Amino acid sequence: MIAAWGAGVTNAIATLGTALTEEQAKVIRRNAEMVTVCYDSDKAGTNAAFKSARILEEAGCTVKVAQMPEGLDPDDYIRTYGAERFQSDVIGASLTLMAFKMRYLRRGKNLQNEAERMSYIEDVLTEITNLPRAVERDHYVRQLAEEFSLSLEALKQEQLQIYRAKKKQAQTQYKTSEKPIQPKKSFEAKRLLPAHQNAERFLLAHMMRDVEVTELVLERIGGDFHIDEHQAIAAHLFSFFGEGNEANPSQFIQGLQDEKLIRIATELAMMSLNEEYQEQEILDYMKLIETYPKRVKIQQKELEMKQERDPIEAARLLMEINRMKQELC
Repeated sequence: MIAAWGAGVTNAIATLGTALTEEQAKVIRRNAEMVTVCYDSDKAGTNAAFKSARILEEAGCTVKVAQMPEGLDPDDYIRTYGAERFQSDVIGASLTLMAFKMRYLRRGKNLQNEAERMSYIEDVLTEITNLPRAVERDHYVRQLAEEFSLSLEALKQEQLQIYRAKKKQAQTQYKTSEKPIQPKKSFEAKRLLPAHQNAERFLLAHMMRDVEVTELVLERIGGDFHIDEHQAIAAHLFSFFGEGNEANPSQFIQGLQDEKLIRIATELAMMSLNEEYQEQEILDYMKLIETYPKRVKIQQKELEMKQERDPIEAARLLMEINRMKQELC
């Protein structure tokens, strides 16, 4: 704290070790609205930052988290790089509390593993649910959707379910004044489908209801669906309408023989859709389906770039990635 004071951070306080109590947080809140937490960069310091930030948030503070480079504490950093860089590169680069939580929650998780990735997404959605402003919730849900190529609508639905579960728990707790009942985890990997798979489902659902959509799909992408069952249902729809039938989901499903296709087609028929769709919506679904292979290649190239130790080769991969992304626009 003495070094921080010398660096111009004159409104700093130090905790005893890594401990911050609720009472201390209340005192801090009475004197300040915005609080920046800055602990050492080691595991104990990161855990302390997470715990202290939570306590300060519950006390009503707006919290940011300044992160130290690996192996340095604030005193070391100021002695090595000086006060000006500490102010600009550490304090000035502080993360919002939600951004810090997202980094913290992914520590120790292998996000290439589906179970761990889904567990991480649920943890983040739970934290997003606690955000007070709708614009913040939307911002971070969109980040998740983009990073993991998930449907934005599915993520929002899951976040809404978490909110309702928490609300129901709070109401039950208020009525009974008993030990809080932990909401049952409703997060299932199958519900958070990749964006291209969700696009295929919505497109097929529209095709079942409208022969014009089916004709547009046949002309634009034909049977180039990436899920085998979706490809089969599309082929059946082309045949169904080709025989002169009018749009009738029930009649279409009755003509299917495969039990799995019947189950999926029934799910599609029950999906909630806008009665009056916009053609752009259909075109967007088809674009997601068409560009999926290229987006997979981009992800593979990005992984190669992260693992590449040769800076020249990494730069070449970056140029290739940028070119591929431009082709998607």
